[in-house]
Amino acid sequence: MRLRLLAVAAAAALLSGCASLPDGAVEASPLLCPAGTEGCDPVQPVGPGGAITMEIGNFFFDVTDQLLVTGPVDVTVVNVSDAYHNAQFLGSADGSDIPEADGGQTGTGTVLLFPGEWTVICTVPGHRAAGMEAVVTVYATADEAEAARAAAESSAGM
Repeated sequence: MRLRLLAVAAAAALLSGCASLPDGAVEASPLLCPAGTEGCDPVQPVGPGGAITMEIGNFFFDVTDQLLVTGPVDVTVVNVSDAYHNAQFLGSADGSDIPEADGGQTGTGTVLLFPGEWTVICTVPGHRAAGMEAVVTVYATADEAEAARAAAESSAGM
């Protein structure tokens, strides 16, 4: 038992020596990148974007006729309920809006989206858990978006 403890202590001493800096080395500091400095701005999606209209209510999103390409996407939310709702695109780029509308109203906003699938939620406490969540697809190019639409139409028998 004593031999095992001695072996563990010796291994720990050796490993701790590996973690130290060599003589003359300086520990690196993280690069500070103030906003507005060349090369330091957050990455933004580049592309034509698009537009989407979402009907929102207690407790649903109804997304119709979406054909979105990376870039700024103009979002219109039509609130068919009597309560406030919004549409937050989780993970959208800096500078994105959260479209919102009081009951019976329409709201707009612009979200900056990269290609991929985006989860949209209502941020009012309890609304997401009650079903206010949707997935929206953004394509890299207009050709890719059109190909996806054509494939969906052919699989639906149109």
